Amino acid sequence: MISHILQSVDIFVILTFLITLLVAYILWNNVTRTPINIPGPTPWPIVGNLPTLVASFFQNSQNRSEQFLKLREKYGDLVGVSFGNFTRVSVFGYDKVHKVLVLNADKTKFRPSNSAVAKKLFPKEPGLILSNGKEWVDLRRFSMVALKDLGVGKKSLEEKIQEEARFLVELFSRQNKKPFDVSKVFSKATSNVISSIIFGSRFDFDDPVFNRLLGNIDYLFKNNAAAENMIPLPFYLNPFSKIPLIIKNRKEVQDYVRSRIDEERRSFDPNNVRHFLDLYLQQERKSNSKISENHLFLTIADLYIAGTDTTSVSLQWTMLYMIKYPDVQKKCRDQILEVVGEDRDPVGKDKDNLPYVMATIQEVQRIATIVPLAIPHLAVEDIEIDGMTIPKNAVIFPNLMSVHHDPSVWDEPDVFRPERFLNNDKFVKKDAFSAFSMGPRICLGQQLAESELFLIFVSILQRFDLSKAEENDELPVDGIMTGITQQPKNFKMCFLPR
Repeated sequence: MISHILQSVDIFVILTFLITLLVAYILWNNVTRTPINIPGPTPWPIVGNLPTLVASFFQNSQNRSEQFLKLREKYGDLVGVSFGNFTRVSVFGYDKVHKVLVLNADKTKFRPSNSAVAKKLFPKEPGLILSNGKEWVDLRRFSMVALKDLGVGKKSLEEKIQEEARFLVELFSRQNKKPFDVSKVFSKATSNVISSIIFGSRFDFDDPVFNRLLGNIDYLFKNNAAAENMIPLPFYLNPFSKIPLIIKNRKEVQDYVRSRIDEERRSFDPNNVRHFLDLYLQQERKSNSKISENHLFLTIADLYIAGTDTTSVSLQWTMLYMIKYPDVQKKCRDQILEVVGEDRDPVGKDKDNLPYVMATIQEVQRIATIVPLAIPHLAVEDIEIDGMTIPKNAVIFPNLMSVHHDPSVWDEPDVFRPERFLNNDKFVKKDAFSAFSMGPRICLGQQLAESELFLIFVSILQRFDLSKAEENDELPVDGIMTGITQQPKNFKMCFLPR
C-alpha cells in the first residue's frame, strides 16, 4: 500500500517536473520571440503560433496542402509564424520564390542545420544536403566533379541507364498484360543507376541486401523531413519524433557503405578509378583532403535519397498521365517511332529531335510537382522583400507547387497541356519551371534525373501501349505526401507489347 502511494507520488513529481520544464521553455521562448512584419496567423498569448504549427504538422497530406493554400489566400505570398526565437516563413508564387532564392541567394543559400533536429541527426558533419559555408562548397565541388568524371552527361552513364531500362522492359513484358504496380520496380531501377555510380555495379532486383538497403533509404526519405520532427520543441519534449528510428536506419546505411569502403580499399588501384568510392579513396590519399569518411557516408546516403525516390516518383506520374491522357501518349509514341524507331535504344542526343516528348515530361513534372515544398532554407541576414522583412535566422519554406500553379506565369495552370513547353514545334525551357528548385541549392542530380526520366520513359513507350488496369478506373491526380515527395495514389496499369 505504502509502496503504491510512493510510486504514485514519484509519477506525480515527474509529471509536474516535465510540465514545469515545458512551461518554462515556452515562457523563455516567448520572451525571446523575434517580432516580424510579415502577415500571418495572430499569435496566442505565451505560446505564440505553437498551436498553429503543431496543428499544421498533424494534418493529413491533403488537408496540409489545402491549409497552405488557405494561408496564402488570407495573408498573401509571404506568411510568417513564430514561436519564441523560431520563425517560419512560407513563400508562395514565382515572383516571391525567385526573389528569395535567386535574387537574395547570398542570404538564403543556407540550411537550418543548427536546429535541435539537425544536431541530433548529424552530430558530427551534416552531409551534402544540409551542410553550409565552405563545407558545403567542398562537398558539392567534390560530388559534381565525381559525377562528371563518372559519366553524367556522357555515353558511359547512358549505357547504365539503358541497361536498367532493358530490365524494366523485360519485366513488364513478363506480366502478360496483367495489371501491375510500377512503384517498387521504378525505385529499384533508379537506385541501381546510383549504385552503378557509387559502387560500380548494379544489384539484382531480388537481392535481399539491396532490398534491405532500399527499405532503409525509403524510410529515411519519407521521415527525414517528417512533420513530427519539425515541431519547434526540444527533442526530449517531442514524444512524436521519429528521430530514433531515423538514426537506426541511417546507421544501417552507413554500416553497409563502411563495409563497401573497406572492401574497395583492399582492391583500390589509383591508376584505375572505377566509381565514386574509388574517387573518394583517391582523394583520401591526398594530405589536404577535405572530405572525411563521415562526410562520405552522408553524401552517399544523400545521393541515394535524392537520386532514387524523386526520379522513381516522377516516372510513376508520367505513367499515370499517359494512361489518363491516351492522346498525349499516342503523340509521344508516334514521335518516338519516327525518330528512334523500334530497334535501337534511345540516347541522350535524341532529345533535340523529340520536342513533344520533352514537353510532355516537363509538363508532368510541372503539374504534379513531385517536391511541393523545397528543402528549408535559412536566412542568415534580414531580407527585404517588397516592404516586408524576413528576419535573420528565419527558416524559409519555398512552396514550389505554388510556383508551378501560378496563374500569373502559366495559362490555366491546372490543365495538363504539354504544348505550353513548345514554340513553333520546338521545345522551350521556362524560367518558372522549378522541379529541381532554384538558386545555388538547385538539385545536384538534375542532369542525372533528366537523363533517367527521358531514357526510361522513351524505352517504355517505344515498346508498349499503356492502359488502365480497369476500364472504369478514375485515376485521381491529387497526390499524397510521403516525406518530401508527392506521390500518385496507388494505381495499377497494363503494359501491352507492341
